[in-house]
Amino acid sequence: MKEMLSRLKTADLSWLHTAYQWLELGAEAIHQTPDRLIALCRKIPGWVEIYKPVVLEWMEKKGITKRLKPGIPMLLAALILPCCIMEIQPDNINYILLDHNGPKTITGTPDFSMTTDGLTVNTDSSGRDAQIVLTDGQHITVRHAGGKQQITTRQETVASLLRRMHIEYGDDLTVVVDVTGDVPAIVVEGDFVYEHKVTTVTQPEKLTVPAYTVDKGIEQLQQAGQTGKIVETYRDTYRGGELVSHEMIHRSEVTPVNEITVYGTKVDEVSRDDRIESVYYNADGSGYLVFRSGESLTFSERVTCNATAYSIGSWTASGLPTKVGHIAVDPYVFPYHTRFYIYTDDGYLVYGNAVAADCGTAIKGYKIDLWFETYDEACDFGRRDCTVFVLN
Repeated sequence: MKEMLSRLKTADLSWLHTAYQWLELGAEAIHQTPDRLIALCRKIPGWVEIYKPVVLEWMEKKGITKRLKPGIPMLLAALILPCCIMEIQPDNINYILLDHNGPKTITGTPDFSMTTDGLTVNTDSSGRDAQIVLTDGQHITVRHAGGKQQITTRQETVASLLRRMHIEYGDDLTVVVDVTGDVPAIVVEGDFVYEHKVTTVTQPEKLTVPAYTVDKGIEQLQQAGQTGKIVETYRDTYRGGELVSHEMIHRSEVTPVNEITVYGTKVDEVSRDDRIESVYYNADGSGYLVFRSGESLTFSERVTCNATAYSIGSWTASGLPTKVGHIAVDPYVFPYHTRFYIYTDDGYLVYGNAVAADCGTAIKGYKIDLWFETYDEACDFGRRDCTVFVLN
């Protein structure tokens, strides 16, 4: 042993300095250097098996074996065993990875994998750091403690970069890795505030409404539908990698425009059993009648006429046969074939649709004769004032 110590004192140890320089330069290209060294140490037993015969032969020639042989196994075990059983302790960094889909929290080993131009995330748990590995040669910005620094990345984890920059981190801080730009940006802070919008598209209703002045059977698209939307802006606050606050700070709404299709209800005449439900007038006195059946009649004017009943004759002056609805008028006031809708003002009778088909010497101006099938019906009606809608 004394001889061995003497040789160590006189030996040229410049190789140790060279080895140290190599390790220092090698660290420039190796992320997680401590972990890699531990992994290297775990290979030592295999190397010992390979080089053991050469080493033992050299020691035998020098007479070292006899002196150290009893303690060699224990010495090797003492050197190798701690390296082999040493567990890698993960760093306690709370990450938020921010991409175009929003923030993802990472505590410990990532539970997802992804690759971008700026970094790679994988689920490998064998290293000390979470495997958020930066691409080599990027010029990125790191913000910390109110300031910012520019740095060129190596092929290294984010944690390795922070250690290289001597930036401290812990459970109370969050490391935000923003990959929404061309290159990643890193922010180390206590609270991370993320504002984002949630847009909900609202669909228009499809409405079908009657058009009382359009011929029955015709449908028309009156108004095209347009979607609306509700935009809600939220503010999320993360502390120590955990979401601690989620609040809506703004809401806007664009109302959808309903699609409207109209269908025509206008007819030439309605059933005699049908009744008027409502009357609509235009500024010029024209308008339309809406009936309980949903059908409609349009009119050019409304007048009051004095009506007399009659039930004689087979043919009218216009050549049409006599029947209910073919009435006598003053042709100078209402030309033949003018159409009407008639009811008595006292509510006695709804005569309904009628056509100007006949005339009489006593019928002048706004006087009309209403034809009935029987003499008794004509006598019961007698003479009454009627409301007459002159149909279009």
